[in-house]
Amino acid sequence: MCAAHKTSALAGVALAAAVLTGCAPDPAPAAQEAAPSPSARDSAVAVAWMNGFCGAVKDFIDGNNKMSSASGETLEAVKKSTSDQLGHYAAILAETVDGLGALPAAPVPAGDAAKREFLAKYTSARDKTVKAKAALDAAGANDTAAQSRAVEGLLAAQKDTHGALDPVAAVLGAPELKTAAASAERCRP
Repeated sequence: MCAAHKTSALAGVALAAAVLTGCAPDPAPAAQEAAPSPSARDSAVAVAWMNGFCGAVKDFIDGNNKMSSASGETLEAVKKSTSDQLGHYAAILAETVDGLGALPAAPVPAGDAAKREFLAKYTSARDKTVKAKAALDAAGANDTAAQSRAVEGLLAAQKDTHGALDPVAAVLGAPELKTAAASAERCRP
């Protein structure tokens, strides 16, 4: 082959190699997004769970703070007011029971234990409130004893919930949940 053809052939091969190299995929992508580490996923799951746990209790507290006191000038008015109060309390308790019941399994066993404990207390309070309201509503208009029993039922229900007002305290023994509570929006005061 003549020298001129050798030079242009070599230049053509070099040009083809350069073109093919530019079109070929990089052997290692330069900036690939890293998948979240297992601990980051676990942390996000714990924060989401604590947000749901705290949120159910926070919604109860907010609803409880909106509950009016029983009042009225006549026995009939007081009975209606007490019945309304019991109805409101039963409704917020039912929402709390539903919220806690809808939580998925906790990321650690201490969360499931706290959920069971809170669910038992709120369920007991709901049941006592519903029973007190039903008995009051079924009582005669002038039955003052029914009014007293209804108030006793409400107080018993409130006693059940008093032990389940601080969801963060319920998980302090679980470092993962304690840390998650610090990041969970619904766990903040």
